[in-house]
Amino acid sequence: MSCTGSSRATLGDNRGLERKIAIVDEAQCIGCARCIEACPVDAIVGAQGYLHTVVEDWCIGCELCLPPCPVDCIDLASPTRTWTPALKGAAGERGRRRQQRLRASTVQSHDAESRKSILAALLERK
Repeated sequence: MSCTGSSRATLGDNRGLERKIAIVDEAQCIGCARCIEACPVDAIVGAQGYLHTVVEDWCIGCELCLPPCPVDCIDLASPTRTWTPALKGAAGERGRRRQQRLRASTVQSHDAESRKSILAALLERK
């Protein structure tokens, strides 16, 4: 049962269900990279403009890569290997590192007074 009281499983809520992993249909993939941005554990590899693939041992089956795909080329399948405690721990670590990386790359704006001071200093240089 989901937290909303519904008996239907919600997106990414696969507790108690058979574990599934994402599989990219490489023939349909257009290389948009939206799935890469959505994956919380960096299990999808590839580059903008090139096809992508899922590293099976890294995929946690959260399904977050499915909605952003504009060509619906990602399916869920049964894994070929067993999900071990070591793989689960590694997935958690990749998720934490990804969050740290995203926080570090966030551009933070200056407040209005700071922006005025910066602009004034730049104009004085002219």
